[in-house]
Amino acid sequence: MLRSKTGKFQSKKSFVKQFKAQESRRNILVSHPVDEPITEDHNYVHANTYPVFSDSDIELGASCTIDPSLNNDWKTGRRIVELQALAQQMFCTSCDARLHLADIESERRYGLGSILFIRCQNSVCSSLNDVKTGKRNNGTFDINSKLALEKGTKIDTTLETVAKKSCLEAQKEEIEKGNGKMEVSFDGGWQKRGTGWNYNSNTGHASLIGKETGKVLQFSLRSKSCQICALHQSKNHTIPVHECSKNWDGSSKAMEPDMAISMARELEETGCAIDVIHGDNDSTTTSRLKAVFPSIEKKDDSNHTKKGITSKLYKLSHKYKVLKQPNVISYIGRCFMYAIKECQTKEPESLRKSLDIIVPHLYGDHSLCASEDATWCSYQKNPSQFRYRSLPQGKPLTCPSLQTDLKAIVNSQKDRAACLTNLGSTQANENFNFIVSTKAPKNKSFGSSKSLTGRISASVLQKNEGHKYLEKVNKAVGLSPGEFTFRMALKIAAKRKLQKAKQISLQAKRKRLLKKILKSRKEATKEIHEGVTYYQAAELHQDEELTQTTEIPNRLTLPENAFTYVVFDTETTGRGRNSDILQIAAGDDFNVYAQPRCEISEQASAVNMLRYDRGTNTMFHRGIPVLSKPIQEALLDFIEYLKKVPQPILVGHNACNFDIPIVCNRMSEFKLFSEFSSHVFGFVDTLKISKRIFQKCDVGNYKQENLVSKLTNCTYQAHDAKEDVRVLTTLFTEKIEKEVLDEDLFHISFHDVKKRYDEILQQKFMSLAAVTKLARNGVSPLHLRLAHNRNSGLKLLLTDLHIRLTNKNLTSVISFLEKEE
Repeated sequence: MLRSKTGKFQSKKSFVKQFKAQESRRNILVSHPVDEPITEDHNYVHANTYPVFSDSDIELGASCTIDPSLNNDWKTGRRIVELQALAQQMFCTSCDARLHLADIESERRYGLGSILFIRCQNSVCSSLNDVKTGKRNNGTFDINSKLALEKGTKIDTTLETVAKKSCLEAQKEEIEKGNGKMEVSFDGGWQKRGTGWNYNSNTGHASLIGKETGKVLQFSLRSKSCQICALHQSKNHTIPVHECSKNWDGSSKAMEPDMAISMARELEETGCAIDVIHGDNDSTTTSRLKAVFPSIEKKDDSNHTKKGITSKLYKLSHKYKVLKQPNVISYIGRCFMYAIKECQTKEPESLRKSLDIIVPHLYGDHSLCASEDATWCSYQKNPSQFRYRSLPQGKPLTCPSLQTDLKAIVNSQKDRAACLTNLGSTQANENFNFIVSTKAPKNKSFGSSKSLTGRISASVLQKNEGHKYLEKVNKAVGLSPGEFTFRMALKIAAKRKLQKAKQISLQAKRKRLLKKILKSRKEATKEIHEGVTYYQAAELHQDEELTQTTEIPNRLTLPENAFTYVVFDTETTGRGRNSDILQIAAGDDFNVYAQPRCEISEQASAVNMLRYDRGTNTMFHRGIPVLSKPIQEALLDFIEYLKKVPQPILVGHNACNFDIPIVCNRMSEFKLFSEFSSHVFGFVDTLKISKRIFQKCDVGNYKQENLVSKLTNCTYQAHDAKEDVRVLTTLFTEKIEKEVLDEDLFHISFHDVKKRYDEILQQKFMSLAAVTKLARNGVSPLHLRLAHNRNSGLKLLLTDLHIRLTNKNLTSVISFLEKEE
């Protein structure tokens, strides 16, 4: 039995029949010579020994005729075409006449390349020409070779060879720039994410990068598995001879020290012995290196030093709430690093004295800052105006037990003073690890084959050469260098050079720091508004922390998405806020009369022309009977009407002082306020807006009748809710709507919330303007207390609501809230 091209078994007879049919369709007869092969754009071409798609079964330089039985498959599908190569061949080899793609008679495909058979339209000639869609090298299309190389193991070997050559060149450059001294940074990485307490990756890599050049001088890889070995072992087969990717049997954690020693030996063999090495303190690499190379000097990594300090502070934050406030831990960490950076290349005793300044500085004692000349402390410049930008309320820390724990951290750093006075950096290695992660993502496994070697080698080349390394790799495998690729590599290199120059400028660093601070502050503000949303086993403590899940209202602004202004008006039994509602009108088609439970005052009846006869249970408007409902039904109808409107914002004239309080009081009375408020986004008062946008000398007064008369030239029967809504809609749409600001929008609970600040106003802890702004956003004293309890976030909340309090008033408010609690 034989297999077909699709892999299915078939008889010998059917196989022979199919083979003959294919041969007849490919019947190409030699009739006349064609042009010479296309000139290649490189002169380093050599015999290609890689297992690529061979298409050399056509005799080059031969003219062809096509069997008429061939079909027109060339008209369908997609091709990869090299335009320049194609354009050079679009001339008849016999008469030099132009050829046209529309005259293609057939096509023969070779993987991603093709030979097109085009008939010359010169009536004298009519020759059939073979036109190739791309460059060929030794009879093979380059596009097929590149595809095969991408999928084969040869490209990985080539990449590794080119990368090692690049490392040798970098070593020579480092020796020259370092005046014979070899100072390098070392770091490793795993291809599997660690959990913090468990590292079991099957593969790991490491790099040595020169301090002066910033280039990879040596790299290494360790792998505990091989795909080919595993496959044959699982089937109990004999493992064939192959290039095994497994080169490590130890634990994952032991990979890093082993690679460091191995690379140091390789550098020594090339005459580039390491003098100084920068590294972190996360492994025993240094001690193992010194056992083999006693003369090596070690420098600690500054970033890992800072990380070690801040990690201790984060542990303390579980015990001290003040450390949870935004920027506090980062500020204390910066104080440590300021002290350490100032003492670089100085004696260890100078660093010890500098570290002793930190805790007194944080607790308001700046006497040592002056005596030790701590330039990072700005207190001496202006003592009367000095305040801490990153500490709560700009004041020093006060907790005695925290002071003790901070001193313990200082003492631990003083013990390492000799190491901290001469720090190094492994930032270049971290950057290299990032490049590796882009070519070998940690969510995929490449370590069981030579693919990982190729990917790490490509990362080395990108670090050392930039994207121009692609040209070198193409040359190494005998392919065209790729002019477009080379131009793009130059463009990327120029762009990154410009970006790097900007990034290292002082202005860019300040901009990044400011952006980081603002992002941190914004995140902290959101967390204060949202309450507890995530922490370990949060669901298990949900009942205990119920108040911590209560959300604090955000600053009220006009919605960005679809919303609707709903103009409304009411008529009542009197002028007081406890009056009953007689009529509610809203929008274009809502109007309902409500049966009062109390007598209508004579003054109100004379104005709104409404009268209610209790004997007949009938409502009269201007003496005409109208249909009326119990007040609860009227309120329910109003809610149902608002439900149909997307994000309604109520609009009324003098609504803030009259209509809204009355409606809210009646809704609360019938236990409907919660549902009512859930369907209303807020309200605006056209009286307040009119006073802001219209000059009194132009309009006379701000009564609705007068504004309508002066600004719209309309006349109407005032104090009829339906008519009032009609003309106010016209006035609002034409003159006011475009002038509405975020500050004109009020929370529907404005009056209820404002009442809760009475005691704070009486004690003058806040101004009336600040209380009004809080109530306008629906933020009550309860919300202020929640914000204070959430990492002392009261100041952040007030800042987010655009409210400023003096430190004295803020302290008074905090004391009041703590007392109330």
